[in-house]
Amino acid sequence: MGIISIKSTDNLFWLGRYVERVFTTLRVFSEYYDKMIDKDENAYIDFCRKLGIENTYSYKQEFITKYLFDENDPNSVMSNLLCAYDNAVVMRNEISSETLSYIQMAVNYMEQGRESSAPMLKLQEVFDCIFAFWGSADDFVESETTRNILKFGRSVERLDLYTRFSFSPSLIKKEFSILLNRLYKVGVDCNIDAINTLMNIILEKDEYSEYDLYTVRDELSKVFITAPLY
Repeated sequence: MGIISIKSTDNLFWLGRYVERVFTTLRVFSEYYDKMIDKDENAYIDFCRKLGIENTYSYKQEFITKYLFDENDPNSVMSNLLCAYDNAVVMRNEISSETLSYIQMAVNYMEQGRESSAPMLKLQEVFDCIFAFWGSADDFVESETTRNILKFGRSVERLDLYTRFSFSPSLIKKEFSILLNRLYKVGVDCNIDAINTLMNIILEKDEYSEYDLYTVRDELSKVFITAPLY
């Protein structure tokens, strides 16, 4: 197992988180987009509430445009994708230029989508780039430690978002099991108390209350000791 600096560990962890944040929020956004088009143009209000972001949008189209493409909106898909890109650039030598290129391509497709009359078609290309990013990471990232930290960040972000959007307990349990498997491979200090609390909630219960889900998110923010809170 290679030795990775604390700074590089943070970059890799947040790269994994930001890439997954883009993927899963776009996935859920697509469902809400259909709702807004078909029957409930104010469905975005519920989306913002569940995601835990301030609803600064006045109407449906403003939400769609700004949430997807506004670089100045810190909650937007574009802002999160650019954060992923910034972390990827710093870690180019560790993740390879091939893997970085898929993040750059995703940014390019988002920029094209901003100018397109059919932005949802470009979003599908962003999905494809993210799938390719993870495939490239498996193929071109030589360090197992680097891959494990990336994927650990992905699992933390998935669990955070799965609890916000009420994904099924079975999916939450499955992702937590993946997280535990990665935890023992990443080679960095983690908060054992937080892990034990998560195990007691996620693995011991078949259904989760709103308080359970809030506690899961709170404890997830404490798991990875070297990573900054946000």
